[in-house]
Amino acid sequence: MNDLRLITIPMSHYCEKTRWGLERLGLTYREERHLQVFHYPRTYQLSRGPNVPVLVDGDRVVSDSTLILKHLERYAAPGMTLYPDDPAQRAQVEELEDLFDEVMGVESRRWVYFHFSARPLQALRIAGQGVPAAEKLLAPLIYPLFRLLIHTLLKPTSARVEAGLQQVRGIVRRTDALLAQGQRYLLGPRFTAADLALACMMAPLVLPRNYGIRLPEVEELSPAARATVREFRSTETGGYVLRLFAEEKPSP
Repeated sequence: MNDLRLITIPMSHYCEKTRWGLERLGLTYREERHLQVFHYPRTYQLSRGPNVPVLVDGDRVVSDSTLILKHLERYAAPGMTLYPDDPAQRAQVEELEDLFDEVMGVESRRWVYFHFSARPLQALRIAGQGVPAAEKLLAPLIYPLFRLLIHTLLKPTSARVEAGLQQVRGIVRRTDALLAQGQRYLLGPRFTAADLALACMMAPLVLPRNYGIRLPEVEELSPAARATVREFRSTETGGYVLRLFAEEKPSP
């Protein structure tokens, strides 16, 4: 097996999805962590794009959490694959994974930046876990530029954040219904990429333990953010996500 390197923003739930995939397969890898914005030189050097995670597997470079998981399937032992062989079942898994990544993941990220952009010290303390010391030192100086970039890219206004949470609530109603069928996982007796994506994309809204970095405690949040976390934790899906982190994810 080739030497595996993973380029990440440590707080990113897309990066957490990839870390979990690697750890679930028992694969040894080196994680190279960067703060937001500081990651650009490395990702452009390796993948010619701005996004993390980026996996370097020998002479192969793979960007995007879903593409990385599919690349890692070659290393999976029987029974450990995240995508079923049956075409119909695989289509179900991929449809849910895409929904969680492209809607829930986008909106939970917008929610995070909305609530933490006005709290730079706390935000940088959370985001800077394991990053190079030089990035930690420089981050407070460029924080205004970073905040401007985030507002340009994500537009985290109160109206957009609330509209995004409504979309997430709609998805949670759907996953609550799936879980109400009594099966162990979303689509049956097997843990799949759909379960993995749901857990990671919802993580910012329920703050599980056993995440790849230390997430804040509920009491450390603003009152408005605290209410949202408690709301989602109280759902069937929120409890399921907390269980997956506690029981299915290898300790970081």
